[in-house]
Amino acid sequence: MTKQVQETDSSASEKVDVHDKHAAMKKVYKDLKESYKSLKRMTEDGQVQQPEQRDIVDPRVKELWKMAQQANMTEDELSSFKVRLNCS
Repeated sequence: MTKQVQETDSSASEKVDVHDKHAAMKKVYKDLKESYKSLKRMTEDGQVQQPEQRDIVDPRVKELWKMAQQANMTEDELSSFKVRLNCS
């Protein structure tokens, strides 16, 4: 009888932990989604300057960015490249 009670208690405890983790993940997802929307609005409104619109000081970075723009890269690849160059 005690074993069954212990199993029930641990099962209930696991359900609570899973519920708490699920709620926390939903909050993180919501916050991330809102941050993404905000960033998207900022870029669409022109509040965030594109790399070609602002001065890139390091000549090596300028050259790499120029090469990336001339290469046959997709928009996603260029976007990723900008982040790695710290131009965005």
